[in-house]
Amino acid sequence: MMHLFRRRAPGCRGLLAAALACLMLGACGGPAPVVIGAVLPLSGPAASVGAEVRDGLRLAVDRVNAEGGLNGRPLKLVIRDGAGGASAARDAYEAVTRRDPLLTVAATSSVAMALKPRAEKRDRLLMGLVATAPALTDDTDHVYRYWPTAEQELPVMARVLPAGTGTVGVAYLDDAYGTSVFRKTRKRMADTNTDIKGIPFPIDTTRFKPLARQAVATGDGPDAGAVVVAGFQSHILGMLRALDGIGYDGLVISTTTATLPAVVRAPAADGTRVVAPAIYNPNYVFADAVRQRYEERYDKPFNQYAANGHDLVTMLTGLLENHAVNRRALHRRLHAGFVYSGVFGNVRLEKDAHDIHFPLFPARIQDKNLVYQ
Repeated sequence: MMHLFRRRAPGCRGLLAAALACLMLGACGGPAPVVIGAVLPLSGPAASVGAEVRDGLRLAVDRVNAEGGLNGRPLKLVIRDGAGGASAARDAYEAVTRRDPLLTVAATSSVAMALKPRAEKRDRLLMGLVATAPALTDDTDHVYRYWPTAEQELPVMARVLPAGTGTVGVAYLDDAYGTSVFRKTRKRMADTNTDIKGIPFPIDTTRFKPLARQAVATGDGPDAGAVVVAGFQSHILGMLRALDGIGYDGLVISTTTATLPAVVRAPAADGTRVVAPAIYNPNYVFADAVRQRYEERYDKPFNQYAANGHDLVTMLTGLLENHAVNRRALHRRLHAGFVYSGVFGNVRLEKDAHDIHFPLFPARIQDKNLVYQ
């Protein structure tokens, strides 16, 4: 098990290696870049996710290059829009892989799942970011994930969902992740007196008030014990506003998505219990420098999607620093497992495992801030 820490600027050895590489290449074009591919949803309902991941990737790549690159070689991002369905994602992947990337990033479950078969068949490394589909890392050798799944979120959610709550309405996006949240909530509460009622909705839904009424309707009135909401940012905001609009004042619980600044600052979100990463905790200082650089550069709040992209680049460069830089070497390093300290805290990849998770904590939204419990 390797231990990785935050990357520091290269010393003389790194500069000397860069100079020697430049001489070997005739000093005209410089060292060959290390390509990192990215297929991200940059249009459509998940465009905000793709844009944040992209900006986090860029911030980290520019920092690494300013510090001398990876073993003297500059990093180069090749990004394509993978929105529009599985066929569009695969076309974007073909365009990226023609550049022979060290690794390809796939953001969101729909994109990552569309690319998994090709990556596996061609022995190419694929890393899912903000990708929650449980099957992404099943039966695979070359596909990895750096993001928590419903299985990691549910124990944290359960801390504020006591047994015997009554009826719990689970309003969820009808995709692999949302379905997983619903099914795992139902399974976890199977031995209690809690009645779990699922309310699935399509990705393009805009009518949330009927969903809110379904989520809280028990018998003749709106007396549900709790409502759980899972989806993209727009879905969570829509549901929280709808619940507020029908006068529901019971317990509302949501996922890590509800910790995005746009949700936290919405008046209708006040009181919502959430599953939170450490990056928003004012007592957690390790993300401060990255947050400051991000917000100064992009003039928007730092969030977990941007942190996911940034942390991945830092992690990769730490794995390969002073090692061979190629897919086989990276695959070998990933299979060996590691412990890494980054903006999310201490994360671990077990030997021969494929899921890298960061710590999660229970919190509540109060007065447009996250209060950690």
